[in-house]
Parts: sequence; C-alpha cells; structure tokens
Amino acid sequence: MIPELTFEYLLGAVPIWGKPNVYFGSVALKADSGVFDDQFRYRLTVLVPDEGDKQIEARYYIGWKSYDLTDKDSMTVQCFAADDDGAAAACAWLREELAKYTK
Repeated sequence: MIPELTFEYLLGAVPIWGKPNVYFGSVALKADSGVFDDQFRYRLTVLVPDEGDKQIEARYYIGWKSYDLTDKDSMTVQCFAADDDGAAAACAWLREELAKYTK
C-alpha cells in the first residue's frame, strides 16, 4: 500500500549534491508475486529547480526491473505543489493509478 506522506517527510527526498534522495516503493500486483513478476513501482522526490518553485514529482511504472534499468519514457510522471496538500495529492494520485492495475 502507498502510505500517506507529509511534505515535511518528503523534504528528506530533496536532491543532495546534485543527486536526488527518493522515497520509493513497490506494490505486488498479485498475491503470490515472485521476483520476476511485474509490480507497481513508484517514486516521490522534491524537485528543486535553479529557477522557480519546488515541486513534488511522483512517477510510477509497471515492471520487475529496477528504476535504473527501466526506460524513463515508459514511466508516468505527475508534478504537485511542494506543500502538505501537494504531498497528499501525489499519494492519492499514486493510489488511483495503482487501482487501475489491481481491479
């Protein structure tokens, strides 16, 4: 299950020295899921652009491979406001997207 996260908690996902710290997880799509079965894999991070406001980026993909081995163009991405409402919206969006695959 995708937990409810606050913006303060996600601030731990702010990029450090040019590399993002990421809150990530996965949810099995079937009961007896094995290591090579597809999963709903998601990531949340706080983007800090050189110009403009911070944003929370939520992204997910369906697969068994790690993030680094997965084509980034195949991932679904959505950005949200960098505040508690944005964090709640990002988590809710991920849950809605997960529901599409688990019905």
